[in-house]
Amino acid sequence: MITIQQFGNQSKRDKALLERFVDFHWQHYAQDPYYIPLLDYEYLGLGLLGITGFFQAENPFFEHTDMVFFIAEKDGQMVGRCNAFVNHNHNRHWNDKVGFFGQFECIDDPEVAERLIDAAQVWLKEQGMEKIRGPQNLPVNEATPGLLIEGYDTQPVIYYHYNKPYYQTLLSELKFETIKKVISWNIKVNLPMPEKLERVANKVMERFEIKIESWGERSLKERKKEMYEIYNAAWEQNFGFVPFTQKELYTNIDDMQLIMNKDLFVFVYVKKECAAFFGAVPNISEMMVPMSFCKRCELLRAAKMLLLKNRVKGFRLGYMGVKPKFRRLGLDSVMLYHQKLYSQRHGYEYADLGWVLEDNVLVNRVSEWMGGHQSKTYAIMEKTLDI
Repeated sequence: MITIQQFGNQSKRDKALLERFVDFHWQHYAQDPYYIPLLDYEYLGLGLLGITGFFQAENPFFEHTDMVFFIAEKDGQMVGRCNAFVNHNHNRHWNDKVGFFGQFECIDDPEVAERLIDAAQVWLKEQGMEKIRGPQNLPVNEATPGLLIEGYDTQPVIYYHYNKPYYQTLLSELKFETIKKVISWNIKVNLPMPEKLERVANKVMERFEIKIESWGERSLKERKKEMYEIYNAAWEQNFGFVPFTQKELYTNIDDMQLIMNKDLFVFVYVKKECAAFFGAVPNISEMMVPMSFCKRCELLRAAKMLLLKNRVKGFRLGYMGVKPKFRRLGLDSVMLYHQKLYSQRHGYEYADLGWVLEDNVLVNRVSEWMGGHQSKTYAIMEKTLDI
């Protein structure tokens, strides 16, 4: 017999169930070498270090989002989980009534998957939603949206989630359809600098009186303000994008300080106005492999991650934007050129440029031109709430 428990993130009971919710992936992926779990603290928080977890009510995301969690049990054993949420900022931005499900994990059992998704659908319909879309894991705008459908044996990358190959079948049988695919590009940065890129970048810099700055040339307060102004404007019309609140983005930037290599960020000024930025963080997944002698020693794993972050061989390109009035000036070439120069000096071997929409012809062409290959593909799935 399958039973479903529904809970939130407020009470002591909720917090105990959230621990079970997070624990499930440890057993579920115990035999999957390409699954690198995030630290438990990222989900549940750690007051001692001032870390707010993705699932904690104190997370700024919950200032505009309602969410519930579900655990599926069969014969007394946990066999699946997911959450469902309404992101009111998303629906205001796109003027729709879309609800989401995420953190979906399930044994290979269609009945378990159906019970979990039905529970999510019932709750979303009670909230007035007309469609259900996902999987969308937290943190939104950082975790790659959709279901991994290609690239199960490729390099793990921070916030690119891994899932079981049979999930696509489970969700398809529940009448979900793919509405968009997103691609991850693995680009070798230790290849010679393309002569054309260098020529174009220098020409653009001269023509538009461009100045390049690294992260540390201005205060953290200024960098936050610049990134907030540029990011939301740059991505406003990108499929699935939800504008950051100032509090959300500033919190993300503060959290990023622990792992970032500040020289991987490039800020571009056109006639003294900050027009664009381009940034990356080291792919610390390389240093987050659970230790064989103590898989759940999270403090040791966190210490290893922080102490060895400078030995990471690759980075994730995930922070970028160009103010609309500065588009089509060639600033992307300038930023690519300067970041490639730094990454080569530092000794990086690869960059991963992720969740590029399948129909973003320009970025896909540039990625291929830079020597990249498609590494992972995710399918964003959706269905009408008809129950």
